[in-house]
Amino acid sequence: MKLELDPEWLRTSMNMWRDAVDMKIPIHDSFKVHFLEKRGNMLEGFVKTANSWMTVLRACKAEGEDQAALESLMAEVKAFKKWSEGGLRN
Repeated sequence: MKLELDPEWLRTSMNMWRDAVDMKIPIHDSFKVHFLEKRGNMLEGFVKTANSWMTVLRACKAEGEDQAALESLMAEVKAFKKWSEGGLRN
């Protein structure tokens, strides 16, 4: 089976989730309250998502430049997980 991975979708998701939870993007006031109340739950979900993505990415095979791109994406997912776990400790 051959699959295509859209790494930009993963990157965009991580960036948007991080920016929304950190209130770095304009959001409606009611969402701000929701994000503050549910921050821990959201961060726990992000950790689970990052773990799931890593399970899939570790099973991927790549060659040449694609291998370097895969390793870079994996590093970004690990950083996202670390950020999420750090938010849970605060």
